[in-house]
Amino acid sequence: MNERKKFIEKHNYSIWRGKDGKFYTYLPDASSSRGKKLVKRKSEKLLEDSIVDYYKSEIEEPTVKVVFDSWSAEKLEYGEIQKQSYDKYQNNFARFFESKYFNMSDKKIRYIDEETLEKFIKTTISKLELTQKSYSDMRILINGIFKYSKKHGYTNISITQFMGDLEISHNMFKKVVRKKEDEVFLEEEIPGIISYLKTKSDIRSLGLLLVFQSGLRVGELSALKPSDITSKKIKNSDKMKNYISITRTEVKFRDQNSKWTTDIREYPKSDAGVRNVIVSDQAMETIDKIRKLNPFGKYLFMEGCQRIRGNAFNKKLDRVCSDLKINKRTMHKIRKTYGTTLLDANVDEALVAEMMGHKDINTTRKYYYYSNKSDKTKVEQIEKALANY
Repeated sequence: MNERKKFIEKHNYSIWRGKDGKFYTYLPDASSSRGKKLVKRKSEKLLEDSIVDYYKSEIEEPTVKVVFDSWSAEKLEYGEIQKQSYDKYQNNFARFFESKYFNMSDKKIRYIDEETLEKFIKTTISKLELTQKSYSDMRILINGIFKYSKKHGYTNISITQFMGDLEISHNMFKKVVRKKEDEVFLEEEIPGIISYLKTKSDIRSLGLLLVFQSGLRVGELSALKPSDITSKKIKNSDKMKNYISITRTEVKFRDQNSKWTTDIREYPKSDAGVRNVIVSDQAMETIDKIRKLNPFGKYLFMEGCQRIRGNAFNKKLDRVCSDLKINKRTMHKIRKTYGTTLLDANVDEALVAEMMGHKDINTTRKYYYYSNKSDKTKVEQIEKALANY
């Protein structure tokens, strides 16, 4: 009786008696354009029986969407993911599982076999022209949904074994051709943009300059506090060691009204993101100028009483590129330029990874290193290398 009462209370539609003496209500129906269907029974008890049967079947035979919602909500509740990751999961689910080519969302998971799952995966890769990176995002959801389903007895599919046996040709994925001039600032561009930023006295320009000098993520830059800047004398030396402690970052997510908002998270993007970034004397000069513009702010970058958000720096960089008549790039491309500069200068690879906030140098080399040398430098380097041939 308690279970029956629970299901009746869960029902959001009203129950009414028609002129014909029969009892009516609506039940959810994903196949209907209205999202519901009309149900009628001879007595109120029989109608309630139908309501209870419907919600019991939803629990015992949930759809992919129901399982996804439960799995993602549980991960958020337990702190396994943050709100911005939860929002990303929601967007990716709509993109991959609710596409017009193969809508998997409303299928009851108990009746999905391995053949159907393989067809769904390959159709989605092909029709949506997924890159390997996009497929990686889809795979996270597939693994989560089916592991959750296996644990709760909704499916017998072992998704780990299935994904291990699944054969997908690399030729199926959309190839992404990245032009280096879109990924980093070129050797011949860097002196001009650095000189330009140094002549500016506004705090946003100085923020861009500091990223060239430190390689910070834009979210880390926006979350900096004056107390994060530290200087101490190096042991057995007259020099000072200046560094920025990275312990927090800006995050972007949807609020309860589904509007985008930002907040400060008191830890960085990853465990490796917690680090002390060594800054040069030039970078300290930049920081001193920033402090003079904002001497009493809670955060290093503020205008009035408001923290400058990460997106504001990207907009500023967009205008700077327009002024200099060079390819427009994001703040992340400055970070890639910083990593490329350190590697080209033969900085110890372990130190480069540490400064970038990466777990190992392979991440830096694979995603952050691009040759940005001018044609003149390239010719000189090749000629020098082959001088004895």
